[in-house]
Amino acid sequence: MPNTKNEKSIEWLIKNYMPFFENFGMEEQNIRSYYEEWKVEFSTNINDFLWHIFNTLLHENATQSKDLERFYKRNIEIYFEMLYLRRKIEGKAANEIQQCLNRNKLQLQFESSNLELNVIVATTKDCEACKEIFNKEFPIRDVIKSDVIPYEKCTRKIGCACVYTFKPIRDENDNLIRKSK
Repeated sequence: MPNTKNEKSIEWLIKNYMPFFENFGMEEQNIRSYYEEWKVEFSTNINDFLWHIFNTLLHENATQSKDLERFYKRNIEIYFEMLYLRRKIEGKAANEIQQCLNRNKLQLQFESSNLELNVIVATTKDCEACKEIFNKEFPIRDVIKSDVIPYEKCTRKIGCACVYTFKPIRDENDNLIRKSK
């Protein structure tokens, strides 16, 4: 029986995600055999299987990463793929994924930069909830303690697309301020 437009197959998954999987050391044959086991116990829905793989990768990254920079970078890769699946393929809002992606980018910048940074919120023009924070600057330490993006109030159909950008802080002589150790 042919697949309907919305149904995905293991062939679709391999075609569209194999380069991503390979970045995480996964091989096609292992994915195929794992899917055969998965569909017997859980579901034949390929999106469900893909969500399971994403969450497994996040878990493995958390337990196997040796340094914070690598941990955040790999999480960011995974969250980008999750965001694409949720928004473009499933056609759903992805506020919680956008929040996780932003959080990992924020932490990566904080951990890897040797400069003092402020965070600027880049927002979309079609969300009423974020208009008041458009291009506002916040100290990075404050944003780490408490997100300033109101994800739960987003009015966009595909959900929040606001991101953090980073601006080095300068002293009164216009010199970059380095982090004190």
